[in-house]
Amino acid sequence: MAYLVLARKWRPQRFEDVVGQDHVTTTLRNAITQGRIAHAFLFSGPRGVGKTTIARLLARALNCERGPTPAPCGACGSCTDIAAGNALDVVEIDGASNTGVDNIRDLNEAVRYRPAAGRFKIYIIDEVHMLSTAAFNALLKTLEEPPEHVKFIFATTEVNRLPATVVSRCQRYEFKRIPMPELLVRLRQIVADEGIETTDAALFDLAREADGSMRDAQSLLDQVIVFAGKTIGEAEVRAALGVADRSVLHRTTEAILARDPATCLKAVEELHRYGYEVGQFCRDLVRQLRNLTVAALFADAALLTDLPDAEVEETMRQATLRSSDDLQRLFRVAQTGADEIRRSILPAVVLEMTLVKMATMPDAGPIDQLLARLEAMERRLGGGAPGPRPASGPAPSPGPARAATPVAGGGPPPGAAPAPAAGPPRPMPPPRPTRPAAAPAPGPTSAGNGASGWDGLLAAAQSKISLKVYLAGSRLLEETDDALHIGVENDLALRALKDPDNAATLQELARRAYGGARRVQVSVAKPPAEEIAMRMAAEDARRREISERAERSASVRAAIDILGGEVTEVRPRSRGGKA
Repeated sequence: MAYLVLARKWRPQRFEDVVGQDHVTTTLRNAITQGRIAHAFLFSGPRGVGKTTIARLLARALNCERGPTPAPCGACGSCTDIAAGNALDVVEIDGASNTGVDNIRDLNEAVRYRPAAGRFKIYIIDEVHMLSTAAFNALLKTLEEPPEHVKFIFATTEVNRLPATVVSRCQRYEFKRIPMPELLVRLRQIVADEGIETTDAALFDLAREADGSMRDAQSLLDQVIVFAGKTIGEAEVRAALGVADRSVLHRTTEAILARDPATCLKAVEELHRYGYEVGQFCRDLVRQLRNLTVAALFADAALLTDLPDAEVEETMRQATLRSSDDLQRLFRVAQTGADEIRRSILPAVVLEMTLVKMATMPDAGPIDQLLARLEAMERRLGGGAPGPRPASGPAPSPGPARAATPVAGGGPPPGAAPAPAAGPPRPMPPPRPTRPAAAPAPGPTSAGNGASGWDGLLAAAQSKISLKVYLAGSRLLEETDDALHIGVENDLALRALKDPDNAATLQELARRAYGGARRVQVSVAKPPAEEIAMRMAAEDARRREISERAERSASVRAAIDILGGEVTEVRPRSRGGKA
């Protein structure tokens, strides 16, 4: 008899044998017991967690000679044929190989015929997300109202690629990754039945590499058995799978926490020498830093369910070497390094620099101490005596003048500076020349002056939400005794202002502003290139001024000195305040 791999040999034959999907199996068994069986099911979730297996179990439960029953007998002709894949009424379709609309048209024709021997004709479409858009559209009508003797079961690892019209026609079941403890229980059962001698640490390595997939765990176990025979240890698992020794990982984290970058570089050299995958090691490092952070925060070994007992003890010990804040910072650096390694053409070099950065990172001070130092700095800057003004440089612009209020008794007004000491009179500075009022820009010829003219029209439009937005940036192109020609910046504003309601409102505002009826014409008139250039130059100058003011700010310099870092971007305040 041909050899049967463990993943097929240990495929569950009852709903009770399925590991880690109790929420799915319980619901399906209750649906069968209550007679509330949907016409279409959608099973979605990661690979190797039991989607196709449960689809076959559901087909057996529906077509068993005792059924429909939540506990198929497994001995009747229908059950044995379905288990062997020979049942005429259970059709398994590979969605990746039958993607076209013609395949779905054939299916639509076949569903009209009654089942040959069973109670239902069941179509199991695996990787259903691979069907084309046309194939999905051809399936919709049949999927919504199939014949009473037809059931559809769809399985997919990428449910996001299915059209919403298909998902809404199915009863959806979301499969989960299988937890580590449940994977270990099944692996122990398999090795005991197969007569394999192994250790929990070796099974932990297998389960960790499976990443929540039962099929992957069984396939990896098969591979290790072929490599090592009937006796399997940690070394055999790591050698067969190309996984780095966990002791290297723990030595690396110990070196990081002890700020020993040289040992970190030796660990990378060891990884390179034995040919271990750099990206996999970095991912293991990220997981271990997560475990260290959890241990430091909660000091509860029960939360480290993904580690064997020996590693739990080592992790709990290392978690006491640094604060939880430091460990969280190290986690973020490791996560960033893992992303960079995935994209880099020199992953080993990136790993080395990531480990060096982590091993030389200074401690993060407690947040309350940093806040206290910031508050003290603010008090010094806000309430301390001002320092001497530099001899050269522009003087700060004075604020708006404030009238002094006389105080009874002839004293100085409140808030006034004290009178200077007696001495020779200082020469009075020459009067500051006042800036002449800006002359109005030359505009179109005005033949008549109304109550407040164009400025009054714009001011009145500010109270009209429907006009305020669209008149922003507009210009007066022409003004006569009986007409106004307004230029707006874009077609959207033009269409909005030509709306009958807005046009009537604008006409009324013009009448009030000019003291008489005016015919209002609106057209698109973009600002000239010179005006656009002036706007851009003014904006650039404003940004440079804000940056220079930020760099001269004593509070910004003090914050950099206290917290460390550099200024990368300066933005103005968003609510009318100055930068």
